[in-house]
Amino acid sequence: MKPTQHILISTVFALLTLNFSMSSLADEDMLIIEDEESELMIMDDEDELLLIDDSESALVIEDEQATSAFKDSDEIEVIVSDEEDDLLIIEPVEIASSSSMDDQTTSTPSFKVNKLWIEYGHFAQGHSGKNSQGYGHGLATFNWSPTSNWEIKISGRADGYFETGRDDWDDVDLDYDEIYVRYKGENSTITLGTQKVLWGRIDEFPPTDRLSTQDLRRFILDDLEDRRLASPALRVEHFFDNKKLDLVFYPDFREAQLADKDSTWYPVNRDSGEILGLETNTAIETVVKNAPINENTPDSEGGFGARFSSIGSNLDYAISVQKGRQSVPYFSYNPATNTIEGEYPRTWIIGGDIGFEALGGTAKLEATWLSDTPVTRKDGSYTTVKSVNWGAALELFPGDGDSRLNLQLTGTKLMRAPSVIDRAESYTFNGTYEVPFANNQWRAKTRFYVGLDEKDVYLNPEIAFTGWESQELYLEFHFFDGDKGTPAGFYEDNSIITLGWRIKF
Repeated sequence: MKPTQHILISTVFALLTLNFSMSSLADEDMLIIEDEESELMIMDDEDELLLIDDSESALVIEDEQATSAFKDSDEIEVIVSDEEDDLLIIEPVEIASSSSMDDQTTSTPSFKVNKLWIEYGHFAQGHSGKNSQGYGHGLATFNWSPTSNWEIKISGRADGYFETGRDDWDDVDLDYDEIYVRYKGENSTITLGTQKVLWGRIDEFPPTDRLSTQDLRRFILDDLEDRRLASPALRVEHFFDNKKLDLVFYPDFREAQLADKDSTWYPVNRDSGEILGLETNTAIETVVKNAPINENTPDSEGGFGARFSSIGSNLDYAISVQKGRQSVPYFSYNPATNTIEGEYPRTWIIGGDIGFEALGGTAKLEATWLSDTPVTRKDGSYTTVKSVNWGAALELFPGDGDSRLNLQLTGTKLMRAPSVIDRAESYTFNGTYEVPFANNQWRAKTRFYVGLDEKDVYLNPEIAFTGWESQELYLEFHFFDGDKGTPAGFYEDNSIITLGWRIKF
């Protein structure tokens, strides 16, 4: 389906609904912080930490877990300290009832540019097919809350790309982002329109995040939040006590956005005869180099899912059931038409995740079972098998708490699979380390993953200047190296140095 068709469908969805209700904190009970260097900590009536916020002016609670915790507390405690941890304020604040909110949270329509981002990259490998690449991104949003219960959001994005070298190309895409009408009831929230719904607990590769639309135009150069796109959906969230039931239905399937076929990030390499994630041999390479490619996007609904989650003092957990198409195409060869075709199989997904305090940080476990995972037999024929994906993570804040370290083990395993050219099982150690320094004027960050069963290495060190308000200027290196059949092996000629600037308003 074309982007203009998506926009039309999404707009129709956003105009079809009106009626439900949800309470929140009253404006009169919000603490306004005028000191730009202050830090805000919120404690509930049992001294459980709910939120830390170092924003410049006012507390705005958007985090689902913090919102749920506030709903269960009769009183919160606001602690404000400056950057040298000198105590400024300790103030108890009572939680407002929904009746006091009726006339407090209306707003006039507003339009703003949310984000601007430009980046230039130079490919470091001498035998790479490309010399350089560029990227530009802009996001703008119209917001309006006509009453305390209703919210209207219309956002659009622009993305520009170019690559130089063999097969130069460039492209500019104008696309929708989140366009929805949201109704907030006392215990429920209903959202209709295009939106981003990311389920799961661990970073980078959450196994239960299966129905969201991926943006692979830059592969994994960007963080997870920048690798997801809005999709048409109806979402119902119901809150009770410290629990939540989350239901989502996708009336129109939106496939993953892939790089241009002339891009070095496209998952089929016509020059080498390789397909991302598959082993190769001379016969396969000959087919891939010569057969035309048809991404073959299906025109259907995208599926549905249900997730039940609970926030506890010692343990958070969630279970989910989903059925839908995977958004990323699986490329297989069709001998009848002599084409390489994209497959988007429907699959049942049953998953769960838990989080708890351990080893001085937060431990997270997550796993899913899938009924139909696409594979290719050794004879070249396409089929599906059952599989299991899992991840285990430990999140730490070493030192004074400004640094963040996240370590993860992830794995996949095909169950009772025939002899295939896919990886029957894989295990990866990955993570992120981020630390501010020089009075929070600079940030050092490293992302990485390392294959434990085969050579598969990605390393992404970054240094960024963050001393300008809401802006950052960064220098990064993305290094790929691996065996054939692994992601880093497929992109091992794409190691790249990037310089970029971005601002969030």
